[in-house]
Amino acid sequence: MRQILFLLLSICISISYSQEKRSKSGPIIKNFGQVYKIKNPDLNLQKDKEYKVIFDVYTNTTKKGAINPLINTVARYLNMHAQNGITAKNMKVALVMHGKAAKDALSNDAYKKHFGMDNPNAKLITALRKANVDIFVCGQSYKSRGFPVKGISKDVKLSLSALTALIEYQENGYSIINFN
Repeated sequence: MRQILFLLLSICISISYSQEKRSKSGPIIKNFGQVYKIKNPDLNLQKDKEYKVIFDVYTNTTKKGAINPLINTVARYLNMHAQNGITAKNMKVALVMHGKAAKDALSNDAYKKHFGMDNPNAKLITALRKANVDIFVCGQSYKSRGFPVKGISKDVKLSLSALTALIEYQENGYSIINFN
C-alpha cells in the first residue's frame, strides 16, 4: 500500500513540476509568443492600469527562414501579461521595424521575389495586427534596401522613418522597449 501511495505521490509531483517547465502561447497570440508561468511574481503589471509600449526592432540575426525573435517578443509581451490578468484593452502596443528588420515587413510575395522563400514572419505579423498592434516599417531603412513600397505587407504601415514613429508614440505616452 505504501508503495502505491509513494508511486501516486511521485506521479503527481512529476506532473505538476513538468507543467511548470513548459511554455505556453495565448490567449492573445495563439501560435506565437510562448512564455513560462511564474507563480506569484514579486513584480507584475497592475491589472487596472493602461500600458502603452512601442517596441523598437532594428536587427534580425536569425538564420535564413527563422522568425525574428525580437518581433516574437511583442507576442510574448501580450501573452505573458494576459496570462497574468492584464486585459488586452489595457495593453496598447506598437512595433516599428527598421535596419535589418525592415525585410520582415515585406509581404510574402515580395519576400519570395527578393529572397526566394516565404517570409517566416508573415503569420506572426498578421497575428499581431489582428491583436491591434500598430505595426510600422521605417521608410528610410525600407527604401535604402531597395524594397518596393508596393511590397509592404498589408499588416504593416509605412512611417517616414523609425525616428518619426518612435518620437510620435513617445510623445503620446508610449514607453520604448528596445532589445537591439
